[in-house]
Amino acid sequence: AFPLRYRERVSPRAAVADVVKVAGLSDAQPLALALYRPLGAAPGQLGFKVYRRGAPVVLSDSLPMLEHMGVRVLGEHSDRLEGDDGAIGVYDFELHAPGTEDMEPETVARLFEDGFARVFRGEVENDDFNKLILRGAIPADEVVVLRAYAKYLKQIGFALSQATIEATLAAHPRIARLLVALFRLRFDPDQHDAQAEASQVRAVELALEKVANLSEDRVLRQLLALVQATLRTNFWR
Repeated sequence: AFPLRYRERVSPRAAVADVVKVAGLSDAQPLALALYRPLGAAPGQLGFKVYRRGAPVVLSDSLPMLEHMGVRVLGEHSDRLEGDDGAIGVYDFELHAPGTEDMEPETVARLFEDGFARVFRGEVENDDFNKLILRGAIPADEVVVLRAYAKYLKQIGFALSQATIEATLAAHPRIARLLVALFRLRFDPDQHDAQAEASQVRAVELALEKVANLSEDRVLRQLLALVQATLRTNFWR
């Protein structure tokens, strides 16, 4: 079922992983993903495969999703498999993802694959908040917390735009991660700890002292104030 150009480009050993992914697709589960580090790849270079049963993956749709997640797309190979039970697309993207060199490959793959799948299915928005998935090692469902606070800032007339908030958090992923951790300590039914919460606030404030840009400092301190002012949430509903 594999076309000639695929057989010329992909070794039999590498094709085994594709066969396993393709065999696992079904009408109920039409999408599968695989982030990997190619053999001999330069630092920050990754490969990302998308397997889709049925409708093809349009490059003009997937490219913005990947770029919003903070990676550059260097190239793409696509192959169409025609079987008895329908067509399956195999798309192989060459990515440059700076900052992932020191991260555990399994952690990078889990975060990236889950984030892309959620964006692809329309479960989370396709914006620059998704850069925090890799830069801050924050799962996509927790990035939603920071996105919600940014939307609230817009509602109450905060002067700086959502794009500025996105860029600020992307520039300070550690502080973004600290804010999400504070949110969890305040409201997670299994993690709530008043003493740990106070320590986390101090950790955020110490990190803020190192932020030199006044606009960025303003954004981050406003987010900290909102987390502390929040009374309840439906995040764990």
